Amino acid sequence: MSSPANWKNHLRHFFESYVPATGPERIRMENKIGVWVSGFFGSGKSHFIKILSYLLSNRKVTHNGTERNAYSFFEDKIKDALFLADINKAVHYPTEVILFNIDSRANVDDKEDAILKVFLKVFNERIGYCADFPHIAHLERELDKRGQYETFKAAFADINGSRWEDERDAYYFISDDMAQALSQATQQSLEASRQWVEQLDKNFPLDINNFCQWVKEWLDDNGKNILFMVDEVGQFIGKNTQMMLKLQTITENLGVICGGRAWVIVTSQADIDAAIGGMSSRDGQDFSKIQGRFSTRLQLSSSNTSEVIQKRLLVKTDEAKAALAKVWQEKGDILRKPAGF
Repeated sequence: MSSPANWKNHLRHFFESYVPATGPERIRMENKIGVWVSGFFGSGKSHFIKILSYLLSNRKVTHNGTERNAYSFFEDKIKDALFLADINKAVHYPTEVILFNIDSRANVDDKEDAILKVFLKVFNERIGYCADFPHIAHLERELDKRGQYETFKAAFADINGSRWEDERDAYYFISDDMAQALSQATQQSLEASRQWVEQLDKNFPLDINNFCQWVKEWLDDNGKNILFMVDEVGQFIGKNTQMMLKLQTITENLGVICGGRAWVIVTSQADIDAAIGGMSSRDGQDFSKIQGRFSTRLQLSSSNTSEVIQKRLLVKTDEAKAALAKVWQEKGDILRKPAGF
């Protein structure tokens, strides 16, 4: 894992890039809202963005029986007043932080659309809309815009007997109740509401531009910045050119449409130049835009591989040592024999 001194330098670099996008005098930075964090196994890149997410959302944690916010831990350790002032400014600017491992949230059947669908899923989930069915979330979004969402939920609870949030993932089985609640909330006829429910999936407009527009509308309504922190994006994309192009377009459009208020922070084993270099030469694609968007690049150094294996994977706690010793005592004769196939 990178040394504390290196981590401090990486944090400093990040905040130097990010702070101008915060505060009332913030600078529009639509062309520079991407951060590429790279480092091989053992470098601590996933841990780094997790700590960054805690810090930027200023989460409260219990330490030695005392509840403290994340900023206070850094306040104790950083002596550079200007650096600490940058952190303080960023931390106290209203910010929504969404940290996720893209591989664990993606559906393999989505193929090239997987990146966009995961971004939309985690965004909808964070703001309280349906995560698994984007067309249901779109219905919720439309009702919210019209000031009818709370009325719809109340009507659904009266009709169905359950909270809307508890039943919406099974919407196929509650379509009649949905239509009735929709009719009451919107003052439309029951027939028109039924048709709306039946056409939700077909009429759902999923594309990158719409996603970015929905993010912008939420930012406008809430007066915040938003950071999408995407762990292991490099491993997820691999050599898939179309996925890399999707990431490029999402980052570019978020920057332009949201005026520098939406940031994308990703981790990858390879640095960005190495990640896209092979794709460009193989497929003739121009990835110059993504290089420009991810102008903040943090390269975390890796620990010695043998050290990682020995100290982080093989070293056991006292409890585990005792359990393994017991197994060895009981099964040692079997374990000593080489496996034969």
